[in-house]
Amino acid sequence: MSGDGYTLIHLTDTHLRQPGELLFGALDTWARTAEALRAAARYRPDAVVVTGDIADSGADIYAVASGLFTRARRELGCPVIVLPGNHDVPGTRAWAAETFTGSQTDTGPGPGNDVHFVGGLRLITLDSDDPGRPAGRLTGAQLQWLDDVLAEPAPDGTVLALHHPPIDSLLPQLAGRGLDRPAELAGVLAGTDVRAVLCGHYHHALSGRLGGVPVWVGPAVSYGQDLFAPPETVQGLDSSWLSVIRLGENSFSAVPVPLPPAGASVFTNAAVPPGAVPAAGTSPSTHLIPVPAGAPGHQYRQQPLLPGSRGETIAATTH
Repeated sequence: MSGDGYTLIHLTDTHLRQPGELLFGALDTWARTAEALRAAARYRPDAVVVTGDIADSGADIYAVASGLFTRARRELGCPVIVLPGNHDVPGTRAWAAETFTGSQTDTGPGPGNDVHFVGGLRLITLDSDDPGRPAGRLTGAQLQWLDDVLAEPAPDGTVLALHHPPIDSLLPQLAGRGLDRPAELAGVLAGTDVRAVLCGHYHHALSGRLGGVPVWVGPAVSYGQDLFAPPETVQGLDSSWLSVIRLGENSFSAVPVPLPPAGASVFTNAAVPPGAVPAAGTSPSTHLIPVPAGAPGHQYRQQPLLPGSRGETIAATTH
């Protein structure tokens, strides 16, 4: 592994409709996806990984999406690795286009089950959709194929990507909509070189572990979940995100990045390199984010920053 390790841009849940058609009549998800791919250049990625729901409700957009991802691959100088979600139809001819398959080195049982290499890092994708059911599922054939592939370690380890998370959402409204029987997947991954699992589907950021393997659920490009929605609804917020994944020799990190920036800057300080002495006359803050003063007589308690904490409500549904 090189000294810099690997940087992956993780996109998920783009929910592309026919060009010119807005999601919920309000959101241009093509523009959001293009913006996310442009923003990816800032981080000089080794690969872009898109973990499903490329389309919305099975819309036949894959030929057009192929053009978008091809341009991104050329401009970023790295592969764009795509896998299906529950809104996708991976059996279409367009899904077999080179954009979706060009960096494959091996394929498994059915479209979306593939092996890709980026240098010495192996990326394995799985199609976790179980048509007609709210939860995702991996078949016995998929698990056996995965077990066979993982029997030989990759030089720099493996990242696994699938749509349905093997950990539960924070929202009770999404209970039972992750990966069914996650213990089966955990059993296959135990003792292998898998360094992380990347997922989408929930439309909010979430981290956890599956056995000893870190799991990152990326917030969506299309819209975010309102984590304060009434318990009888699932409510979307006007927000768009990508995730920056970094893998060092013995490290893994995931950072959710809002697109475009969430708001106006409230302060700007000169950056001081670690160990450097601040220039004369400057007094750098010890806080990464300024702490507001509390109201008289009340202690201030900083609230957590949640993906659903910004943006306007765009939809409220009961499904």
